[in-house]
Amino acid sequence: MPNTNNPLISRRVLLRHLGIATTATSALALFGCGGGGGSSSSSSDTANSDTDTGSDTSTGSDTSTGTDTSTDTTVTEGEWLTGGTNAMEADFPPTTNPFDSGLANACTLTDQFTVGPCFFEVEDERDDISEGQPGVPMTLAMKLVDADCEPVAGAVMEVWWCDAEGIYSGDNSEAAHAVSQFNAGFCTGNDSEALAARWFRGIKTTDADGVVYFKGCFPGWYPSRTTHIHFRIVLDGNQQLVSQFGFDDNLANDIYLNNSDYTGQTKDTSNARDTVFPSNGVEDYLFEVERQWDGSMLVYKAVQINV
Repeated sequence: MPNTNNPLISRRVLLRHLGIATTATSALALFGCGGGGGSSSSSSDTANSDTDTGSDTSTGSDTSTGTDTSTDTTVTEGEWLTGGTNAMEADFPPTTNPFDSGLANACTLTDQFTVGPCFFEVEDERDDISEGQPGVPMTLAMKLVDADCEPVAGAVMEVWWCDAEGIYSGDNSEAAHAVSQFNAGFCTGNDSEALAARWFRGIKTTDADGVVYFKGCFPGWYPSRTTHIHFRIVLDGNQQLVSQFGFDDNLANDIYLNNSDYTGQTKDTSNARDTVFPSNGVEDYLFEVERQWDGSMLVYKAVQINV
């Protein structure tokens, strides 16, 4: 857990960690103890009842500094933009489809991972899902393909992730279905701002190329998990996949240490030690990242479902 005496860590982070301490027992089974679920499978459109089908022998108590031997994709300190999406000047969506030169990853079936305790369904389809939160502004592009690697149009892709300080938004008052698995104390630290917000939550419908774009900010981190973005795929009213993608450890820690919008603390769990991503082959679940001309980030990856 980060040092809460660090002046860069706000009251909201302290509340976040207090919320973890008081709700960890009840949330542990929901949170990050499930591993990969093998191949994706179709189910009804009720992600709140989704459970991870895989197994994981990790204890979840790792306190690694996040350093590993993965490819170093860091940039020089100061090159990443600060100030959230309001500071972003690069075109949104990008003038060039990042998938024009290929899928940016091998065409392999995307595994299903645990939905976690911080999901609730949202219905607002919007470009900018940051709601003014600080962070490195980020264009998130995802492409959905079928078993033959052909684009899937007309699918609903839902995303959710935490803010720069590791807090999830928690306004589930307009959730379309029951949110019995949502653990407000664990996910928001019962922070009033978070409970009234839906930052970094949104849906988009895939276009003719199978692509969606969101405007947001690079995620923060919270204890026992590596940096990650959750996503869910619904096609013709049926849930096809719930999964997660992550980021290179060195890239994430460089941002956390050197970008003023973050806590100044490296994450406590590396990709290899994470309790959700597979310890072998985690590279298959990491986003491609490019720096745009204004210092904002372009993040992209393809998702394959078995249809």
